[in-house]
Amino acid sequence: MAKVIQSLERGLRILEILAKSDRPLSLNEITQHFSIDKSSIFRLLGTLVSYNFVHQDPNTKKYMLGFKIMELSGAFGEQTKIETFLRPVLKYVCEKTHQNTHLAVLNGPEVVFIAVEQPRNNLSMHISVGTREPAFPTALGKVLLAFMEAEGKESIFQDIRLHKYTENTITSLNNYKKHLDQIVHSKYALDNEEYRPGVVCIAAPVFNHRGSVEYSIGISGSREQVLPHLQEYIAIIKDAGIEASRLLGQPQ
Repeated sequence: MAKVIQSLERGLRILEILAKSDRPLSLNEITQHFSIDKSSIFRLLGTLVSYNFVHQDPNTKKYMLGFKIMELSGAFGEQTKIETFLRPVLKYVCEKTHQNTHLAVLNGPEVVFIAVEQPRNNLSMHISVGTREPAFPTALGKVLLAFMEAEGKESIFQDIRLHKYTENTITSLNNYKKHLDQIVHSKYALDNEEYRPGVVCIAAPVFNHRGSVEYSIGISGSREQVLPHLQEYIAIIKDAGIEASRLLGQPQ
């Protein structure tokens, strides 16, 4: 058996403890899981915080998993080909709508496309795996932001600049937050020419086995192709989100 580096092992245990908790933890609560002194745990946490693996709330001083974990989770999804589980869903949506179909994850203030399905007879918009787009004006991004925990959402808002991409872009933070609340209620997001003129997108959440939204699934197409079938496509995308969530083990 390979030799275990004790400090690294303890750091990994801290990540596991935070991952299993349903709330942020104090230094004392984390220390209770170890037989070493509090100052050693504090130093380990300081290192994890400095590399964004752990986030410390500046007000409560409590700890939670950091955004680096989300970044690695996105990379894990790409490397382990999570899209192989969901490819049939993407193909079904693409066949039903004849529009570009995407699966995305959140990476800071951006969305990253980790799977793409394109119709053979419609290549007006070429989007490849790895494409990044701003989260706030896009349907895929809005879904992921809407279903984030409140604390994480506020942290993301600090990095988001509500740039006016088109005449339809929401640039008021208060209006945008209300818009996200509507998305949580309706279980889908619409980008009605808010990022690119003439392009309409629809997206729905994909829940993981813990009941958290880790992915979003959606379509994008020209205004002329999508708007005449808007309600039909919304229903298809919402059903696709439900099926993808089932495949990933969403709690029933």
